[in-house]
Amino acid sequence: MEFVYKASTLEGANEIKAMLDSAGIPASISNSGFASLNLFFIPHSLGIFIYNSSQYKDAVALINNNNHIVSNPIDTEAFFSSLNNEQSTKSAYNAMNNFILGMVVFGLICGLLIYVLS
Repeated sequence: MEFVYKASTLEGANEIKAMLDSAGIPASISNSGFASLNLFFIPHSLGIFIYNSSQYKDAVALINNNNHIVSNPIDTEAFFSSLNNEQSTKSAYNAMNNFILGMVVFGLICGLLIYVLS
């Protein structure tokens, strides 16, 4: 991932991300969860990152001039779909590992209790 822009508001960050995404440059916003929970109105900044470093020059040019034509656009819908599928697979794998680990720990505790109580 490559940093391309710093926004001061969540709305501004969302606008830049939408512009990049619609032009074929998949982008992400850092700290967006924190920004939406900013209960104390503490000034903060949000970073806009692009996934494909080879699109850095196009991303900066597009941010500076919204009429810029991206040289190698990516199908962002397919990209994010693929990314979500990959993350879902990792989440399921992690959940399965945590369940197995929990069962092993539970078994060890039960075995220890049986040993101590007998």
